[in-house]
Amino acid sequence: MKTERMRDRFMPWAGLALGTLGAGFAHQLGADSTFQDCRYGSPLIVIIGTIVGLALVGLGALGSWRVYASGGEPPARRMVAIVSVWACAIFAMAIVLPFIAALLIPRCWE
Repeated sequence: MKTERMRDRFMPWAGLALGTLGAGFAHQLGADSTFQDCRYGSPLIVIIGTIVGLALVGLGALGSWRVYASGGEPPARRMVAIVSVWACAIFAMAIVLPFIAALLIPRCWE
C-alpha cells in the first residue's frame, strides 16, 4: 500500500521529473559523443540517446496526462499534471532539435 500511495503522489509530477531526466540524458550523451571526443562519437550513439530520452519524456507525459484526464482529481493535482504535460512538449523539442543538428552538422566540425 505504501508504494501505491507514493506512486499516486508522484504521478502529477511524472512529466517534470522524467522529462528532465530524459532531456538531460539525451543532451549529455549527445554532447559527449558529438563534441567532446571526436574519435568515438557516432550518429548511432546520438540516435540511441534521443530514443531513450524521448521514451522517458513520453512515459512522464503519459503518467501526468492520466492524472489530468481522470475526473475525480482535485484542481491542484490537475494543474500540476497539465503543467507537466506541457513541460514534456518542451522537453521533447529540446531533444529533437539538437538531434537534427547533430545529424546535419558534421561531427566535430570536420
